This record gives sequence, structure tokens and C-alpha cells, in this order.
Amino acid sequence: MKYYVLIADDNEAVRNSHIIALKHAAASLDVQFESIEAENSVQTRELIKNTKYDLIILDDDFKDEDIKGRLSGSAILQMARKSGPNTGTTIIFCTGEKYETLRPMVEKFNAEYLSKAQYNLEDFSNLLKEKLKDTQ
Repeated sequence: MKYYVLIADDNEAVRNSHIIALKHAAASLDVQFESIEAENSVQTRELIKNTKYDLIILDDDFKDEDIKGRLSGSAILQMARKSGPNTGTTIIFCTGEKYETLRPMVEKFNAEYLSKAQYNLEDFSNLLKEKLKDTQ
């Protein structure tokens, strides 16, 4: 089985870390994945609106203030849950916030909350493995 994973984050190093964790998780499950990357909120919104994914890893704070139509990751999460092909897709919501004020909203919209402040590659890989197994 091949999984289609959207990795939406404005930071290339973070996207690369997510890909490393995905490779590890996929190898341990003996599955394949194709990652699609988005580096700003407008691109992310369009991809989520138009394409079905098996898993979405979504940043909260895109640094794209100069782009017309910019949205926060939390707004994109809400949009994804209300309509389109990803209303039931597994979403891992990654945020750099320290105080977890977004956690209740993220959980209300049936997404997994992940603080970048506590990001650990091995733990994230295990979370991905669990989420990929859930989609089988």
C-alpha cells in the first residue's frame, strides 16, 4: 500500500525532519509513501481543498504575511474538517506554541496536537507509525 502524505510547513528543515520520521515509520510497517510538500498557507489550502491525502502534517504559523489569502494552520484545519476530500483524513497539527492554548481547538476538530517544543524524531516516528496503521 502507498500512502499519500501532505507535509505543510514553511520551514524546509522541519519538512525534512518530518520526511525522515516518515521514512522510518514506513520502513517499520513495510509500506511506501509519497510526500507532497507545501511551504505556505495558500498552497496548503489549495492542496487540501483539491486532493485527498492519507495523512496531513500541518504547521500552525506560516510566515507568509506577504501572500494574499494567507491563513493560519488552525483556520486551514477547520476548513479541512468542514468540507472537501479531507474531512476524515488523519491530521497532525504541529505548533511552536509553548502553552498549548490551541490544543482544545485542535482536538475539537479531531486532529492530533504536537508541540514542536517537545519534538523528538523517534517519538514522532512512532506517532506516524500509529497513525499510518490506523489508516490501513
